[in-house]
Amino acid sequence: MATHDTVLIVEDEGGVREVLREALRFCGYRVITAATVQEAERALQSLGVAETNLVITDVNLTPIHHAREGYALYQRWSVLYPALRFILISGEPANQELPAIRSGAVRFLSKPFEINALFEVVREVLGR
Repeated sequence: MATHDTVLIVEDEGGVREVLREALRFCGYRVITAATVQEAERALQSLGVAETNLVITDVNLTPIHHAREGYALYQRWSVLYPALRFILISGEPANQELPAIRSGAVRFLSKPFEINALFEVVREVLGR
């Protein structure tokens, strides 16, 4: 199941970030992680947009849930880099009502989710 796809994970919770990183690496993905929007911006610049196949970001990247930094990152990068693919994740049920999620414009996984569900959505979003 080897792949050369690169996945950027943006997740503020270290344990969640590590589980996602290890699971995707086990499946052959190249994984880069970031805990903040600033780290994500640096990672994308370092990797290059063309080399980044998928971004998985938590909707909330700080304890301030109404800030929704991950969703704002998705919105900004979707405009700047239309070919960049995303999966949004969140443990906050209200985030399922965000416009891009509700409309189906972006894939969404509600935490907690099964790792197999993650693999399935990743393969689907990457067209594999």
